[in-house]
Amino acid sequence: MSRSDSGSPAPSRTFPDAADVTVSDAVSGDVLDFEAERDDATTSWERADGLAALIERASTYGWLVTLPGGTDAHSVALADESGAFVGWCDCKGYEFNVGPCAHLCALRQAAYVHATTTDGERVRIASTEVEDTPEVRPDGGHHIERACREHATGGRRVGGEGSR
Repeated sequence: MSRSDSGSPAPSRTFPDAADVTVSDAVSGDVLDFEAERDDATTSWERADGLAALIERASTYGWLVTLPGGTDAHSVALADESGAFVGWCDCKGYEFNVGPCAHLCALRQAAYVHATTTDGERVRIASTEVEDTPEVRPDGGHHIERACREHATGGRRVGGEGSR
């Protein structure tokens, strides 16, 4: 089953450009269960690589994400809404599958392992409790077990002051 399955053909959803994503746009997406993706070792989770993906912050809740080996940057919205992740991606994987796509998984993995954006800023998922300003970027503080960190880093040691 996919998001587009409803018994009759539904028009594709139109997503805003990443630079124009607001909190309302982000929360209009789905609740995303990254722990289930990790535990089930889904294709999306396995394709994602939070350290190798090219990630650019376009707005407080909007991102451009290119997977390793990919040629296209996809618009992604992701927010922490009262402890749950919500968002969407403009890729076909998100449209035709249930659960987060590889772009969303890469963004979540990047935030977890403290990866940096193309501008050298730490990837942080903003809470819906902040204003739509690029300067405010709280992390969200979600706990995902060590297995997530080990998978996202390919077993490399990360964290601590100045180590990566």
